[in-house]
Amino acid sequence: MYRWPAAATTWGDTGQQGGRGVTGLTVLLTRPDAQSRRFAARVLDRIGTEPRIVIAPLMRIDPVAPLPELLPGDVPVFTSENGVESYARLGGRGGGTAWCVGPRTAAAARRLGFDVAEGPGDLAGLAVAIAAEGAGAGRIVHLHGTHVAGDLAGMLRAAGRPADEAAIYDQRALPLSREARMVLAGTDRVLVPLFSARSARLLAPGLNRAQADLRIAAISPAVAGALPLQSGAKIAVAARPDAEAVLDVLAELAENAGFLEGRHGAG
Repeated sequence: MYRWPAAATTWGDTGQQGGRGVTGLTVLLTRPDAQSRRFAARVLDRIGTEPRIVIAPLMRIDPVAPLPELLPGDVPVFTSENGVESYARLGGRGGGTAWCVGPRTAAAARRLGFDVAEGPGDLAGLAVAIAAEGAGAGRIVHLHGTHVAGDLAGMLRAAGRPADEAAIYDQRALPLSREARMVLAGTDRVLVPLFSARSARLLAPGLNRAQADLRIAAISPAVAGALPLQSGAKIAVAARPDAEAVLDVLAELAENAGFLEGRHGAG
């Protein structure tokens, strides 16, 4: 696997051979730094080492104290890996059952010592799975960020399940970096994976001014719907709400410029 210096925010063709190789291609990653670096390694493994990758986080994750008190029988719910990591950074401990939205979040919770019940990868499906346990299974406590995609606790209460919630981290907005602005103003084909509606909204001003050939890989229809229609970007929605499905879309976009011609969700 291609390696890069710890401080780097950009890397690309170094003359090494490997992968399919794509010229005139940039992958712009806007997730928080650690998540972007991890995803960048997967992009390079999947697409090859020649595309330029630019990391330009649009959010920083800051834990928010204090943790809410979890009473005996309470069941925490995590809908992102950031939630699990912030819970641990604030002094929370594993043990007992925790619900998690999907596999990446579930893996983080297991490392912390939770016995995990795993959802299908999206908030609505998670609500259905939890509600199916019935009202006698203990109070649900959704531990989330200050910006949320939906009201999980409200959905559960409407289904008759005792539920509460607390924000334990903030997704602090960051300005689009100068390097990212230059990429969007350039002439490369630019692939942008987007994993949240908030990321899409934060990126929107930059997309509206972009001159590049933009191809967006959205993790869900809700994320695609948060993008500005006037941006001119072509949008494809992943088949499943997970990182592997987003990688599938990126690989298609890298290999086949006409992939979006008949793709549902293309703009």
